[in-house]
Amino acid sequence: MANVPNLPGDERQRIARQALDELSGRRDHSVVLRVRCGRGHHVAEVLRTPSGPVFESRTGLRAHGSRDRSDTGHNASRRGTAYADLLAGDEFTDDLLPANCECGAHELSRTDLSRAIAGNVRTFQLP
Repeated sequence: MANVPNLPGDERQRIARQALDELSGRRDHSVVLRVRCGRGHHVAEVLRTPSGPVFESRTGLRAHGSRDRSDTGHNASRRGTAYADLLAGDEFTDDLLPANCECGAHELSRTDLSRAIAGNVRTFQLP
C-alpha cells in the first residue's frame, strides 16, 4: 500500500471502502471504537482492517416526520450516505471527519479518535 500521507483524499476513501468490503461478515469483531452522541445515538465507528484503522459514518440529512417522537427509533444507521476514510493522516490531511445522527451533524477529530483507541476506549461519547 502507498504511504498514507501521500495519498489524495479520494484515494484514501477508496482504500477505506475496499478494506471495509473485505471484512464482510467479520465487521463486528473488527470494531475498535464506537462513537455515540449525548443522547446515545450511533454516530460512527472505527474498524481494524489490513489497511489500518478505518473511520466509517453516515452523512447527509435525515428527515423526520411531524409525528416522530423522541423515543421513536429512526433507524439512522440505514439512512444517509456512507462515508469511509483511513483514520491515519498527516499535517496536510483535514483533522475533521463528517458524521450524522438523529441529533444532527457532527465533526469528529482524527486526533481525538486515535487517542481514544490508544487509551483502549471502546465507546467515544460526544457531549
